[in-house]
Amino acid sequence: MSPCGFVTQVILLVLGPLECRKMKVGGRVYLVVSYLVALSLPLFIPSWHGKLLILLGLVWIFSNKHRELISRLKISNLFFVSLILTLVYLLGIIFSSNRVSGFANLETIAPLLICSLIFSTNEFLNSRVVLIGFVTGVILLNLASLFFISYDLWDPVNLQSNIILANNAIVKIHPVFLSLYISFSIFFLIDQFFPLDTTNRTKTGWVLFSLLILIVYLFWINSRTGMFTFFIGAIFYIFYKYRTRQKIISISFLLLIALLIVIIPFSRERFLNAPLRVLRGEASTVTSDRNTYTLVARMQILDCSIELLKGPEFFYGYGTGDFRDEIMKCYQEKGYTYSYQENLDSHNEYFAQLHRHGIIGLILFVMLLVIPFRHALKYRSPLLAVFVLLFAVTAFFENVFSAQKGVTFFALICPLLMLMAKHRSRNEESEQLAV
Repeated sequence: MSPCGFVTQVILLVLGPLECRKMKVGGRVYLVVSYLVALSLPLFIPSWHGKLLILLGLVWIFSNKHRELISRLKISNLFFVSLILTLVYLLGIIFSSNRVSGFANLETIAPLLICSLIFSTNEFLNSRVVLIGFVTGVILLNLASLFFISYDLWDPVNLQSNIILANNAIVKIHPVFLSLYISFSIFFLIDQFFPLDTTNRTKTGWVLFSLLILIVYLFWINSRTGMFTFFIGAIFYIFYKYRTRQKIISISFLLLIALLIVIIPFSRERFLNAPLRVLRGEASTVTSDRNTYTLVARMQILDCSIELLKGPEFFYGYGTGDFRDEIMKCYQEKGYTYSYQENLDSHNEYFAQLHRHGIIGLILFVMLLVIPFRHALKYRSPLLAVFVLLFAVTAFFENVFSAQKGVTFFALICPLLMLMAKHRSRNEESEQLAV
């Protein structure tokens, strides 16, 4: 981590205790730590993040009575699926040749079990405050990145590369995951503070400023997966939540963004021209054009991902630590030099779960998405629903459970949103009864 990243993280960590003090949650150590984790999620390096959350889980377990623990766990289907998936990962290590990689994968998914365990059994938690902390961290990260690219803000050729380098100067974040953070932050601000006429003038100014920063940066990152996921999430959110006039305004805004993508040269090249060249067979990985060779590589990855599922491993997988080694062998056999040299994984979490643990792994992963989505429909929470949708769509293009910043994002935010949806539904019911 760079000095700038360390200083930025320290500043953010100072804000956490101040907010927790306002909440008057004295003695709840795990709540304080969870808030700090939420606030600094975009800035933590993977090895710190996993170990911190595992330690947090151990503190929580030893600070509660076992009888109380067992009785409270009945409310959390998310926890039970996470527990089964963790056991499957552990069992898969036994049958793995590469057990070092297997244990690394197990540590990566540990936050899923720990966060669902803690948040699902503490309904008093002020989810909204913790989520605002996360959004604050994302906004500050983007603002800090501007400092590193201020010397050449409008270079259309190296635009995405400059932003990636700027973020790496603070902490290394894959553009897709950063786009996922930003998309969720946009929907959170809209869900919590719109319509603006219901908030005071000061809040309105900060909300509009924050949305401007987030939307510009989402466009600036120029991630095909990030923009596609945002559009899918936005369309769902608009049709799920809005009616008539608000729906028309929101769709018009989306069409304006789409028009900008087509008009601006660097985005038109990346989103339209490059895919067309690949489909016509006019591109290869032997080129300096980043817009095309990554798409060609993804076609090679898809070919090998399907190839690995043609045997009995489709049903039981290759083991927790072996799936990446197997796809490397396929790259070698098929002569996919670029994909092999870059050590590319399956870039699809659905395939990754099939490669690791077969049908069982895929079913458990899908259940982790279905449970909160059903919860969102039950408690009428468009924010939770769109979060799950963002994650599910991104999983088609990235191994979201193979990266600490992916699985921790889901593990931390999803239980918080589930709690917030339940609290909001109960409050609305109480208000209706009072009337």
